[in-house]
Amino acid sequence: MSPTPKTDERLGIAHLMLLTAGIGVSFVVARAIEHLRFKADAYYYDLDAVPAADGFGMLVAAIYGLCLTLLVLAIHSGDLWSSPGKTLALLFATMCLFNWGLELIAALVVNGRLQTPIDPGAVDRRGYILGIWYRNFAAEVGYVASIPVLLWVIRKSKRQGFTWRLAWLGFLLFAFLIVGYVHFGVRDYVHPPLSHWYFELAIGIPIVLLIVATANAFIRRRPVDWWTALTVTPIAFVWCLGMAMKLLA
Repeated sequence: MSPTPKTDERLGIAHLMLLTAGIGVSFVVARAIEHLRFKADAYYYDLDAVPAADGFGMLVAAIYGLCLTLLVLAIHSGDLWSSPGKTLALLFATMCLFNWGLELIAALVVNGRLQTPIDPGAVDRRGYILGIWYRNFAAEVGYVASIPVLLWVIRKSKRQGFTWRLAWLGFLLFAFLIVGYVHFGVRDYVHPPLSHWYFELAIGIPIVLLIVATANAFIRRRPVDWWTALTVTPIAFVWCLGMAMKLLA
């Protein structure tokens, strides 16, 4: 049975101010990485200026900032596994750190390599890191690195309800689907129309399971704490918005 969340952990003005600040910082970090990567992008993609901020990309950055801040608050509050919302914040904060960290490494490495000219007629491999194109480095390495974290989360969240643990398994399935698609040739067996939606459908598996788990808690009249409400709601909203935008594109 899912444990009852602490009732004395109330959402206060200080929490909201910290969350707002965290989201603001995430916007700055996301744009800073794009500016840092611009030297490589300008060279390989013939760009004259840093592209304008992508609206959907900024929404994803907001989710990252929200979850990173919530994770810091959750660690401070103690008992990280008492609330599904804290666990979800941990997962997305980990995704954020992997993504930003690997993007930063790729940008710094390629920018450094571009300082050294290549010999005439030589193949330019400066944009590859460990055989991976620098724009794909964060995704191709990050999803592999996330698998041990997901296994650890599944092991540690045994006190949570069945539907929540099923959602964490959904995130593990999502990671395996992306790793298989990127590294093991699964893309060769996916029909082109499905390939166009592959990522959205793959990430949709755990998000739908999150929605089901939340609905199950309401149906069974189990308390849903603010940690869970503040993570599941925006994550589900951004996924639905992304699906709608792709349908209308």
